[in-house]
Amino acid sequence: MSRSFDPILVEVVKHELAAITEEMAIAVSKTARSPMVKIGDFAATLCDAQGRLIGPGYAAPFQLAIFIEVMSAVLSKWRGTFQPGDVVLANDPYAGAGHLPDVAIIAPVFWHEQLVAFNLAYSHHTDIGGRFAGGFSSQCTESFEEGLRLPVVKLCTAGQRNEALLEIILANVRTPEEWLGDVEAKIAGCWRGEQEMRALLDKYGLETFTSCCDHLIDHAEQATRAAIRAIPDGCYEQEDIFEDDGFGNEVALKLKVALQVNGDTLTADFAGTEGQAKGAINLPVSMTKAMVYGALKLMVNPDIMLNVGFVRPIQIIAPLGSLLNPRFPAAVGGRASLAFRVCDMVFRALAKALPEKVPVVGEGGDVLHFTGRGADGRSFAAMDGFFGGWGGRPMKDGIDGITPMTFGSYGTTPIEMLEREYPLVVDGFGYVPDSGGAGKYRGSLSIYRQWRFLQPGTIMVRTNRLSRASEGLAGGQPGALSQNILNPETESRALPPQTHMHLEVNPGDCLYHAISGSGGHGDPWEREPEKVLTDVKDEKVTIAGAREQYGVVIDLQSLSIDWEHTTQLRQSRRQPERLVAAD
Repeated sequence: MSRSFDPILVEVVKHELAAITEEMAIAVSKTARSPMVKIGDFAATLCDAQGRLIGPGYAAPFQLAIFIEVMSAVLSKWRGTFQPGDVVLANDPYAGAGHLPDVAIIAPVFWHEQLVAFNLAYSHHTDIGGRFAGGFSSQCTESFEEGLRLPVVKLCTAGQRNEALLEIILANVRTPEEWLGDVEAKIAGCWRGEQEMRALLDKYGLETFTSCCDHLIDHAEQATRAAIRAIPDGCYEQEDIFEDDGFGNEVALKLKVALQVNGDTLTADFAGTEGQAKGAINLPVSMTKAMVYGALKLMVNPDIMLNVGFVRPIQIIAPLGSLLNPRFPAAVGGRASLAFRVCDMVFRALAKALPEKVPVVGEGGDVLHFTGRGADGRSFAAMDGFFGGWGGRPMKDGIDGITPMTFGSYGTTPIEMLEREYPLVVDGFGYVPDSGGAGKYRGSLSIYRQWRFLQPGTIMVRTNRLSRASEGLAGGQPGALSQNILNPETESRALPPQTHMHLEVNPGDCLYHAISGSGGHGDPWEREPEKVLTDVKDEKVTIAGAREQYGVVIDLQSLSIDWEHTTQLRQSRRQPERLVAAD
């Protein structure tokens, strides 16, 4: 095969491949049944005939590892047996998936009767059977409790759907119509990708396509190695404590990572991390890799396609039997809260090597899951997930109300969609003032939602940062902790700090939930007073908060900076520091 390099052609093919995954994403989003998939809780990508990930396409950086690991399991079982019209179904966290609700569709692509590629789409389903609705409670103790585990099975063979398999699945999930609708949406996305892939091959031919894939993979590897070489050689360690065992008991589970940089290679070693937990907070190793890759993507030029080339210089060591690589049948459904913490830990280790580049990682990923029966007697499973934003950056503020950096494809479910689909009302949605970590560059604010339930049912709330705040960097202050308050206008009962809280609700009950704020970056008393005033005018910081957190005095009547008192206040803070230095 020719390896001649035509940079213009490679760039054109790169963007055509990106367009194919975009077409796949549009097909999934427009045909999905559940609101969660409609707003972006899914991913679509493609691999070449060897199963090599060419680019994650419509996906978040952390999903890179999921695709690679799932594709490896698919090939291990079905290599050499694929036919046109095959569709593979997979959700096994011990075969690459993140947890059981994440169901992947893998479809081979044939061109002139030759296998040339694979299209993949996966999404989170609102139910997968099991003890708890949703399948991602932290209170399960074995994988068998969490729902149906699909061991990389063929849903379709040569275009013929396995109706018996489908009947078994639908008989075991609480919302069969929605479940099937989302699966068929992902199949539609893969079929759309197949149409576009064939058109691309008709235009360029298989040899050119394969050669371009080789170059894109090699280029990603070279760019990653160059980014690693820019990090000073050494070992950068970070530790943390995870404080919930999955059942609401306060514990101190040790987390540890050591980033070893040697030339153009990097090893993330999690030796010293606590052994696997009884509750479902464990991370399958694919998710551990996902958090590392998602964090390290920060180093690489955003124009670089994330593919198997990106991961070649990176080694990840997670001891078998630990929180980050449990032995089967350890439960893993509630792994998200720990995953966010691992990502934060890797960011902070990297910040020790690149303090001028690495920000405070964002916060969020909190979820309300509401299940029951509607007025028509049919089962429903509502899932509302949302994020807080980015932490303070070395040269800029964080960004409020968006997904953290490693979760790029997710959105917030529109209120109108939730209220149309499910028996609930969103009574409030907005920022919580003074909740972002103070800093020269402020961290993102807490975001709150308040839901009112119209039907009796069961809710599960997944909450991050209930007792350990998102700390700042370089002198930045921590963000606010999360909150859960039941019926805030009447009993105003603060719920205990627990990563996964289960409650029965009645019509008229309300839940107020606030996501944790992100840490700030740099000394908050060095923040430009004009920026503080802008935050006050935007109602992100109160007048009292401006004075206490930033040393900026705002005149209440004119809503302007009182420069005289601001200067005096900031100088009074510096004088004790000079006295200490003189002593």
